[in-house]
Amino acid sequence: MIMERFNTRSRALKKIEQDLHNADSYEQWYTLAEAHDMETGGIDWRENDASNHYDHLNIKARLRRLRRLRKKGDDHALLFVLNEGIHGNMAGMGKSALYQRAKCGTKVLIDEYISEICESLLQLSPRHLDSVPWAERIDFFQRASHCYGRSALMLSGGGTLGYFHFGVLKALIEQGLCPVVISGASAGSFVAAVVGTHTDEEFLALFENNQLARELTSNNEDIKIGIGMTNGVDMKAIKREMARMIPDLTFQEAYEKTGRSINITISPAGPRQTSRLLNHIASPNVTIRSAVVASSAIPGIFPAAQLEARDVYGKVKPYLPSRRWIDGSFSQDLPAKRLARMYGVNHFIVSQVLPGLGREPTLRPGIRKIISDASVAATKQLVRGSLDFVQHRTKVGPRLATAMEAMNAVIDQQFTADINIVPNFGDTRLMDVLRLLNEQQMVELLAAGERATWPKIPAISTTTRIGRTLDQILHEFEVDEAHWLRSAPQTDAALKEDSAIRKSRRGKKPAVTRRSKRASRAIEIKAASR
Repeated sequence: MIMERFNTRSRALKKIEQDLHNADSYEQWYTLAEAHDMETGGIDWRENDASNHYDHLNIKARLRRLRRLRKKGDDHALLFVLNEGIHGNMAGMGKSALYQRAKCGTKVLIDEYISEICESLLQLSPRHLDSVPWAERIDFFQRASHCYGRSALMLSGGGTLGYFHFGVLKALIEQGLCPVVISGASAGSFVAAVVGTHTDEEFLALFENNQLARELTSNNEDIKIGIGMTNGVDMKAIKREMARMIPDLTFQEAYEKTGRSINITISPAGPRQTSRLLNHIASPNVTIRSAVVASSAIPGIFPAAQLEARDVYGKVKPYLPSRRWIDGSFSQDLPAKRLARMYGVNHFIVSQVLPGLGREPTLRPGIRKIISDASVAATKQLVRGSLDFVQHRTKVGPRLATAMEAMNAVIDQQFTADINIVPNFGDTRLMDVLRLLNEQQMVELLAAGERATWPKIPAISTTTRIGRTLDQILHEFEVDEAHWLRSAPQTDAALKEDSAIRKSRRGKKPAVTRRSKRASRAIEIKAASR
């Protein structure tokens, strides 16, 4: 009887897992995830506040205090409590183990606490609020944003498999969870450029009736790629295909259109040079198309590329004309340190398409972690062994040798982050990196990106909610302030308040909000971009 009940439950769970793998939308996936949590005890775990991974008593006490003050309308006391500290790992609630037990999310107590913080922040945000001075609230929100930090999405290289990132972005944008800061290298730079030059509405429209899959595969016959080809590739054809997908915009123009901070990594083709991170802060006038060409220039396959930029008259001219650049993956596929320095990013989401190189960095000790570590190590060893065999047992030209040395550098990099989105396909897809796909294969790859992202949505939503709320408030502050400065009479009181606001901003890093403006000294920009 017991065995029969166990077998019935096992079959039901297996059926749910199969349906999860084949879900057609996030809403369908989430419904199935709830059923899965019901079968596995995930719902009971979420509703039980206690856990060894965080101080639930501390969180519960802070939650009660915030609720009482907000309902009472005691804004001064509410601001004081919030001032005690807003950060993503309060009492350990940011630990990854708390986001792995149940598919639908973390502890209900953590969700409620984060919701209460956001409600409290919003209660203090209206311009017309009289209980707390305007300048004092601006100072608080800026400090809170600086302390809490923000998220960034990093898109890895991976050749043809890099189109997987499109599905990842579609899933995030549909849920309103796409970070403002996005970086890409090699294939990831192309995807970052497309999303960085299209609004949310324009980007999602690309997926209607499989339009994007057709665009990405319609002219495959014009693009011939091969490692070590003596004649190289037709770069005119490559640039022509890029122009179909990427508008002719500079980094600054793209930022002003979409509000996204797009970052593209490039590596120097020559010695004694350093890699660069191109964006609207460090290189505002560089054209995004030329940055993508440079970041995708795989040695031995594509020639080293030259950057282009608009001059003061709007004409496109060579940028740093004496230098050439190659694939950004070879020196800095995932530029976490530079993003942290330039934007205050402290929470990273990685979409990693190279099979076997991505895993959750903080899996609980046990068989899953051992298997995951072994998989990453085995994949790297397999690639190294294959490259060594070709280099030492066959005759290869200098271009192919350069490509192999660069590939060795790529696989030695660190590929994990706070949240990792990786494909479900395994090492068997490794040879697809340089293979052109047909339309149906492309449709399946884009769908794989979506399905790989859905299980991460609950964790992304929870861990980024406070940051997104702060960004929203700061953006509304900027809009309100601009309107107020244009329309308010310049009385002594108004001038005094304006002076207090500006004084509160001195020495603070500007927030990365949609359409916010930054003014940085040239020396700071150059230092940050190196």
